[in-house]
Amino acid sequence: MSLFYVRRKSVFVAGTALLGAVVAVLDLVVRLKIPFPPLPYLKLDVLGVPMLLSSFLFGFFSGSITSLVAWLTIATRDWFSGFMKFAAEFSTIIGVYIVLRARNPRNAWWKSLAMVSGVLVRVIVMAVANIALLPVFYASLYKTYDAVIVLIPLISLFNAVQGAVSVFGGFLVYEAVVLRLPSLKHD
Repeated sequence: MSLFYVRRKSVFVAGTALLGAVVAVLDLVVRLKIPFPPLPYLKLDVLGVPMLLSSFLFGFFSGSITSLVAWLTIATRDWFSGFMKFAAEFSTIIGVYIVLRARNPRNAWWKSLAMVSGVLVRVIVMAVANIALLPVFYASLYKTYDAVIVLIPLISLFNAVQGAVSVFGGFLVYEAVVLRLPSLKHD
């Protein structure tokens, strides 16, 4: 086993743990949540930024772990909300990952396509998840699937905005970190 491999593995573990802790602190302590005007019970937040940052810096598995940390942290208050946050951010990570792994992301066009793909996958996954799960878990509010389907355009708009905050925020922080610590950049 080479020294480079051990060092890289240590950086992965430490970085993933650090960003997972940032997710927990942002959710439990900072609690910066902005109501989405058309549906005020949906809140915009910055939890996705460290999740996407961990994915950009340390790979898909690291992003998955930080998404699970968000689920577990939010689940201390509300299991369903934690699951939906996990599904939203994890699907965003999958959308970005698919494009970045399909091509060499050296030019800005592929990076932009990856970000758009992350937002698009999130919107689709969350539309399906909301249609399938809201009538089951919130039957008092959404008695029928038709009631949820009427709200899907607004829910999709919310997910597009929140996905853009997560993806673009994560990418901007990634670029700033790699500029200062080029050893974290992996090709």
